[in-house]
Amino acid sequence: MTRSTARQERRAATLDDPSFEGLRTPRARRLLAAALVAVLLLEAAMLLAAEIVPMVVWIPVMVILVFALVMALGALKASTRGIEELSPEVLDERQNEIRGLVFARSYQVLSVTSLVSLLVLLTAAAGWWDASPEALAAVVVIAFQLVITIPTLVTALHPKAG
Repeated sequence: MTRSTARQERRAATLDDPSFEGLRTPRARRLLAAALVAVLLLEAAMLLAAEIVPMVVWIPVMVILVFALVMALGALKASTRGIEELSPEVLDERQNEIRGLVFARSYQVLSVTSLVSLLVLLTAAAGWWDASPEALAAVVVIAFQLVITIPTLVTALHPKAG
């Protein structure tokens, strides 16, 4: 057993903890996915409001939102037993099948997300959209966070992922 395989097995055991069973129902996974999307939308709103909101309010709110994003993403990973991140060697046959389906769908969603983000940035760069620096920062930050979270979101929304 290699070092990385042992680490993957420990990670799989952690994510398979029975204390997370309440998060594994389809309803709970949908609610967690909605919470994650809500946090991303709130982050975008805060980035757009950076010049309006006083920094003494803006910074703590952003810290709380980043913490909420990390917690929601962790809960989503636990709700899916991390099948989107674990190597095939530590997954059973059913989980490997779901992982393959989820990856195919994730690539489609990631392609659309990347294309839309790129088009928005190119529109601003070409001068067709007089975007504020805050709006461009929001596009870049939210697109980056979506790239990180999409595989987990797609897995959570798969009916057999729990």
